[in-house]
Amino acid sequence: MQARRQPVTGNHKKKVFVSGCYDLLHSGHIAFFEQAAKYGDLYVAIGSDKTVFDLKGREPVNNEDERLYMVKSLSMVKEAFISKGSGMLDFLQELGEIKPDIFIVNTDGNTPDKRSLCEELKIEYKILHRDPHPGLPPRSTTDLRTILALPYRIDVAGGWLDQPFVSKEYPGPVITISLEPLVEFNERSGMATSTRRKAAELWGPKMLLAIMRRSRNIILL
Repeated sequence: MQARRQPVTGNHKKKVFVSGCYDLLHSGHIAFFEQAAKYGDLYVAIGSDKTVFDLKGREPVNNEDERLYMVKSLSMVKEAFISKGSGMLDFLQELGEIKPDIFIVNTDGNTPDKRSLCEELKIEYKILHRDPHPGLPPRSTTDLRTILALPYRIDVAGGWLDQPFVSKEYPGPVITISLEPLVEFNERSGMATSTRRKAAELWGPKMLLAIMRRSRNIILL
């Protein structure tokens, strides 16, 4: 008598493995996780702070504990962890422990080394396109990091050269107000554009904003 085939349950799902830094977690990451999770139980390897710095030459915006907390909180993720290795293949130890059936990357994460590794270990290698969730714009960490958050300066009393005149007519403290425009802003007005660009180039928007907040000047953002 032929044995009856047992129904497929969650315990018999394929194991799906993905890896990345997942800094500045955004809708593009979520859409990728949703697509990958359709192939089975999703295991996410997250690059450590050291790995991010070694590969990209900068600290992550969110440290590894924050990134792990956010990724593990997602309902489509079976398990997430910080990879113990380093470099582009920092997940080698975890890959050997989990023994996934499928390794999934997006088009940006596709590399010959990953493909060769999967061929050697007999793991199915699948490439997904970077498709945003329907109705949402495409997102990437690189694009988000290029958004310049430095405020423009608009002096209500005029430029700095007007200060002696203003003090003569109405002496007292001066408040400099930074306003964030709601429309496309003319770069030739407000805060000196050349200074703003050079500051962003040297320190980056995040660092410069931190410096401004620590200053003793009264700044309204």
